[in-house]
Amino acid sequence: MRADPVYLFIHGFGGCAQLWAAQAAHFRTKGRVVAVNLPGHGGAPWHGETLPDMAACVARALGPAPVDGQVIAVANSFGGLVALELWKSYPRIFRSLTLAGSLPRFTYTPQFPAGLDAPRIRKFMAQLEGDVPSVLEMFFRSLFSPEERASPWYGLIKQARQQEVVPSKETLHAFLRILGTADLRETLKTVTVPVQFVLGDNDPICPLEVIGPLREIVPSARVNIMPGCGHFPFLSRADEFNALLEGAVA
Repeated sequence: MRADPVYLFIHGFGGCAQLWAAQAAHFRTKGRVVAVNLPGHGGAPWHGETLPDMAACVARALGPAPVDGQVIAVANSFGGLVALELWKSYPRIFRSLTLAGSLPRFTYTPQFPAGLDAPRIRKFMAQLEGDVPSVLEMFFRSLFSPEERASPWYGLIKQARQQEVVPSKETLHAFLRILGTADLRETLKTVTVPVQFVLGDNDPICPLEVIGPLREIVPSARVNIMPGCGHFPFLSRADEFNALLEGAVA
């Protein structure tokens, strides 16, 4: 008999586990939900962790070793790098992998037109030398589409974020350095469980131009485009996103 699923949710740069509240509420009736706070985020301590260290933190958050094929991993943005790093060490525990507004590499190359580049990352790091909460909030706002920012729920999201613990400048700089150098495309090629990409058509970090290269890496992957969404489709269209996740793991 197959074990009950464990729904693992991993947030991205500057986020926290609370971003997955709508998914946690929905999937709690279908299995165990584990929404992690990455090091330095959501009040979790920061000790200069590397990407493999972060994957080890996630593995510990899962508790006693999950059985084969139990974990339905869902990751946003930077969290996708952590999920792929987790795959390296614990591939047998995965049942599926969904990358929402997430890529195996975030910096641009002609062969992989992701939305970040070294100058943009350096500029952002310099901006973080000032008022970290304000800079982070402006960055967060830029990742939503105009349509999303005009919706009533966006104000609720802003209010909720004001209650969150803001990561330190040191934490954010370290995450940005990883974003600027990490390339897990070869790791993604080794993933043998079902893979799903969920991309907003207004996401400046994960532009739709990367779909072709992603299909070359994982020809069997599902690619779902959510119109009118930016970098966080699971926030703005939670019900639709949850249905996509259910379909991917059915």
